[in-house]
Amino acid sequence: MAVADTTTTTAQRNIAAAQAATQRTGSPQMKLDSPKEIQDRFLTLLIAQLQNQDPLSPMDNAQITQQMAQISTVQGISTLNDTMGQLLATQGSQAAQLIGRGVTLSGADLRLSGGTASGSMLLDGNANDVVVEVVGAGDLPVRTINLGAQTGGLLPFQWDGKNDNGAQMPDGNYSYKVTAKAGTFDIGVETFTAAKVLSVSLAATGPTLLLDNGQEVPVNAIKRIF
Repeated sequence: MAVADTTTTTAQRNIAAAQAATQRTGSPQMKLDSPKEIQDRFLTLLIAQLQNQDPLSPMDNAQITQQMAQISTVQGISTLNDTMGQLLATQGSQAAQLIGRGVTLSGADLRLSGGTASGSMLLDGNANDVVVEVVGAGDLPVRTINLGAQTGGLLPFQWDGKNDNGAQMPDGNYSYKVTAKAGTFDIGVETFTAAKVLSVSLAATGPTLLLDNGQEVPVNAIKRIF
């Protein structure tokens, strides 16, 4: 139908003009992707579309509903991004309070500093023989520490930094292994690493902690703060 085609073409031209006018007259202080700008542009285009629609073929209610749903989705995403930004900022502020503090996390690293190092473990049950073996580079044995009989639960230990010959080892990164037995049965052991937080950085997934042993770990990896 010729009249309908002409009206439709005119409507399309008017919608394009309305869009261009909205972009030209937008406030220079407002970001183009701000929620208010998105909403204003959407409403301007929708009104122009309704005013210039073909009277013989008006816009379907389903089309209007679909467009309203689209703008709601855009606004929802924008609001979600703002909320996530605020959440990350809050987490970063809280994580910054950990700088300089000691923390423990899962692992078996030992940081020898000032001639001493500390670690801890969680015993699944009572043991009549617990042995800690400190190892250095290349997994070479450095010191064997016999802790004797221990009850189940959290068990901390200290290493004086000396090897089995009594010589002081240089400060640096070491690791340890634990053997726990009740008679001839092995007792389950979970080991922990102690470290100091040097700095905090923000990532899309949340705050990341830089530790004095060189590790970078997410804040939710921390088991204990001391």
